[in-house]
Amino acid sequence: MRKRIFLSIIWVALPCILILFVALIYMFYDGTEGNELVAYLAVAITIVAAVTLLVLIIANYTARKMTDKITASLENIGFKERNTAIYDEMMPFAGRIDRQKQNIRARIEELTDRTDTIETITGSMQEGLILIDSDGTILSANNSAHQIFGENIENKNVVHICRDDDFINAVNKCIAGENEEMQIQRDERVYTVFFSPVYTNGHTSENNKNNTRGVVILFHDATERHRAEKQRREFTANVSHELKTPLTTITALSEMIAQGMARQDDIREFAGRITEQSGRLLVLIDDIIRLSEFDEGKARREVTIFDLWELAETVIKTFRDNAGSVEILLTGERFDISANNRMIDELLYNLIDNGVKYNNENGKVTVELTRVENGLCKISVSDTGIGIKEEHHPHVFERFYRAEKSRSKKTGGTGLGLSIVKHITEYYNGTLELESAEGVGTTVKCYLRYM
Repeated sequence: MRKRIFLSIIWVALPCILILFVALIYMFYDGTEGNELVAYLAVAITIVAAVTLLVLIIANYTARKMTDKITASLENIGFKERNTAIYDEMMPFAGRIDRQKQNIRARIEELTDRTDTIETITGSMQEGLILIDSDGTILSANNSAHQIFGENIENKNVVHICRDDDFINAVNKCIAGENEEMQIQRDERVYTVFFSPVYTNGHTSENNKNNTRGVVILFHDATERHRAEKQRREFTANVSHELKTPLTTITALSEMIAQGMARQDDIREFAGRITEQSGRLLVLIDDIIRLSEFDEGKARREVTIFDLWELAETVIKTFRDNAGSVEILLTGERFDISANNRMIDELLYNLIDNGVKYNNENGKVTVELTRVENGLCKISVSDTGIGIKEEHHPHVFERFYRAEKSRSKKTGGTGLGLSIVKHITEYYNGTLELESAEGVGTTVKCYLRYM
C-alpha cells in the first residue's frame, strides 16, 4: 500500500517537474549563447534535481503517514460500533476482515472445546489409548496408557515403549492397513490390544489400504477375565479328576458284583466301599454346586436373626459321634447374628470338619465365638493337629488345594471346604486369618459383621 501511494504521488509530480525543467531551459536559452548558456543550463538542471529530490522526500513522507493512518485503524478492528477513524472507503473491506476475524475466533473456541472434551473423555477411560502416525511415532497417549508404559512416551517411536516382537509386527501390519488383535502381558497384568488403522479419507477401501495416516491402539485390561478363564480350566480339570476317582471305584466294584466275579463273602465289603465312594461323590458334587452358586451370584440371600452359639452347638453335635478320640469344645460368648443360617452352618461345618480330619489321636478342636470392635464378630476354630507348612499358607483357600494329600485321601477330603469358607466370608465382606505350624496345629479366624 505504501509503495502504491508513493508511486501515485511521483506520477502526479513528474509532469510538473518536466514542465518546470522546460520553462527554465526556455528562460535561460532566450538571448543567451556560448559559455553563459552552459552555465545557465547547469543551474537549471541543479534546480530540477533539487526539486525532484524534495518531491521524493515529500512523497515518501506523505505515503508513510497515509499508510500508518490506514493500517493503524485496521489493527484493532471491532465493529460493534462504527469506528470514525477509518475512511469511509475502507469500511466494506474492514467489515469483511472483522467478520472473518470473528468467524476464526468462534472456530478456534469450537475446536478448543472439542479438544478439551476429547481429552476429558480419553483421560477418564479405563482403557489405554495410544495414537501413532504412519512412521510409528506416538502422537498422543491417555492417562491409562501412561500407567502401562510410563510418562513422557509422546514423540517416541512405539518400538521404544514395547519391544515385544508380536506387538511390533501387529503395529506394522496395521500401518499396512490391516486390523489386528492380540494379548500382551505387562507387570503381571494381561491386556487385550486392538489395532485399528486410520485412513486418509476416513474410511477403508481396496485402493487406500496402503495410505494409512496412523494407527489407534487400544489396551483393554483382561487380567481378571484371563485369571477367571485359567481358574475355570483348572477347576474343570480338577473336577474331572476328583469325580473320576470315586466313579472308577464304584464302576469296578459294581461290575465285579454284576458279573459274579465277587465272592459271596466280599459282596458286603464291596457294597460298603460303593456306599462310601457314593457318599464322597455326593459331598463333592454338593460342594461344587455351592461354589458355582457363589461364582454366579446365585447364593441364597435369605437373612434371619439367630443365636450363633446355638447353631454352633448343633453343628458340633453332628461330629461328636464320628470324631473318635478328638474332643470338640465350644467357648466364648452367646450373641445373635443377622445372616443366612445355612451359610454360617456350612462355614462352621467345614472348619470343624477340617479340625477333626487333620487332628491327632486324643486331639482337641476349639470353637470360639466372640464379639470384637466395629460391629464384627469372630468365629475361631483351632485344632491340635498336624498343622500346615508355611509354604502352603497362601494356597490353602484355593479350590482343590490340599496341603497333606495323602491324609486327604484317607479322610475323603475334597479340597473345597476352605474355599467355600473363603467365599462365604467374602460374601459378608469379612476377612480370614490363618495361623498354623507343622506339628502344632491350625487356627482359622473368620471376622464377620454380625448385625
